[in-house]
Amino acid sequence: MNASATDRKIRVALVGCGSIARSHILAYLGNRRAQLVGVYDIDADRGAAFAAEHGTTAYGTMSELVDQGPALVSVATPPGSHAAVTVDLLESGCSVLLEKPPTVNLADMDTLAAAEAASNGSVYVVFQHRHGSGARRAHQLLTAGALGTPQVAVCETLWYRPASYFLPDWRGNWAGEGGGPSLGHGIHQIDLLLHLMGQWDSLTAKSARIARPVEFEDVSTAVVTFASGAIGSVVTSLLSPRELSRIRIDTTDGTLEVDHVYGYRDADWSWFSAPDTAAATNNGRDPGPASRNGHGASRRNEVADAWEASAGADLPSNHRAQIDQLIDDLLAGRQHDTTLASTRPTIEFVTALYASSLEGDTVRRSDLTPDQGFYHRLDGGLPAELVSSRLSLR
Repeated sequence: MNASATDRKIRVALVGCGSIARSHILAYLGNRRAQLVGVYDIDADRGAAFAAEHGTTAYGTMSELVDQGPALVSVATPPGSHAAVTVDLLESGCSVLLEKPPTVNLADMDTLAAAEAASNGSVYVVFQHRHGSGARRAHQLLTAGALGTPQVAVCETLWYRPASYFLPDWRGNWAGEGGGPSLGHGIHQIDLLLHLMGQWDSLTAKSARIARPVEFEDVSTAVVTFASGAIGSVVTSLLSPRELSRIRIDTTDGTLEVDHVYGYRDADWSWFSAPDTAAATNNGRDPGPASRNGHGASRRNEVADAWEASAGADLPSNHRAQIDQLIDDLLAGRQHDTTLASTRPTIEFVTALYASSLEGDTVRRSDLTPDQGFYHRLDGGLPAELVSSRLSLR
């Protein structure tokens, strides 16, 4: 008798055994439909210690790991190596779950897209904040128009990293990280913002290196215009002692907000209905004629009820949430939502942020072409002294 669909397993493996690899391997070990076949790290001692800790096997080369027949391989190496490692795995026929940021420039994104098209494997990207139950509800309701039309958005990644965070030789420099916190830290919130708000059209940004021993920024800000006509602000910082990750979306019917740090639960999401005419007047605003206000009690109740009714099981936004969904999708033959192609707008946004910051101009998505320096490098290929001077506030 054939095993039932729920008894089927997928063979998985892991390349890169640094700090973020722990989130991947614990998610695989916690999923009864995942069969972990081993790990590989360029540092053999680190790979062996990691494998021993988690009860698996460390292989001496990536080729030996691939010989174990994994269908899905997590890539949790430093960002600058993502493209080369992923291309090798695709050429071996493996699918890849690629840790964020998927690449450090748009040229590498397009290289991966071409390698994916020529392979039997596919590339998926870790943007786990799309996969918690709160974001799933928010995306569904905003897409359907059930929460009104988005008009204003605020996206903040206010984190704190001391100078010691940048001691590893691949951190704090363009060669190892490809970019600063706008690429490596704020990208989580930026991706979720775009997932909820839709395509962006243009942005104007300012970045600065204020306090950390890095080649790039430690703070950035951007004002973004969305294709829908909505406008938003995006702030990323590694200098903020009271850490906060926040997205707020003001629609025609109210405010949707999520406040957390590194991952949310349903309780971190809230919905506030737009005020009625009397409340608006008390707040000092002129609500205009009642017929134009559009926020009668019935509409407010309808929208609030839609948000409340969408609640279900609380699924935190962590690696486990996305990996569980990915494994279910692969075994069911479904397309997983967070594809390489679906994350390209996020890398475009980050690229435009650096281009605008370093060139001092507004950047549109259509400007990000292969003949532009920032398509190939987030520093635009500009001389290091020029980049440093443009990031300095002194």
